[in-house]
Amino acid sequence: MTLPTIRTERLTLTVFTPDAIDALLSGNALRLNAITASAFPQPLAPPPLMEDMLPDLRDRLRKDPSQIGWWSWVVTRRDTGQAIGCVGLGGPPNEEGTVIIGYATYPGFERKGYASEAAQGLTEWALRQPGVVRVAATIPPWNEKAIRVAERIGMRRIGTTWDEEVGDVYLFAADNGE
Repeated sequence: MTLPTIRTERLTLTVFTPDAIDALLSGNALRLNAITASAFPQPLAPPPLMEDMLPDLRDRLRKDPSQIGWWSWVVTRRDTGQAIGCVGLGGPPNEEGTVIIGYATYPGFERKGYASEAAQGLTEWALRQPGVVRVAATIPPWNEKAIRVAERIGMRRIGTTWDEEVGDVYLFAADNGE
């Protein structure tokens, strides 16, 4: 299977495969670098907010490889090969054609526009996929940085929804124009 790659002006997004997740979780930086062509920050650790979900994601992708691309992508600086974080979707589109996007950067890579650039690249990729009509993000009202990223990539606030862990969250979305 040929894995998709997304290139933006400064970044490369590559699918976070089950083997790459294994290498990250086992602390094998050499193997992780070889699989992803990215140098991860040391000490080796998952991007923020991803540690708890990676084992389940790895198992899901091994069970159903057709879902590769619909979950997590490693974000790498093109000029240095440095992994700066991850961007991802919450799985294939639902019945209405919506996918949920999320993004996280390692400490030290914030406030450089990387999250916006990566989220824009993945949003554009997702909206070109069959069955996708909307990319949405759920963002807590207090997370001003994430709200700015959503707005910067052209998402608009379309409402509020409930999140089991956070409570009320804003719902932002970008549509494919159909």
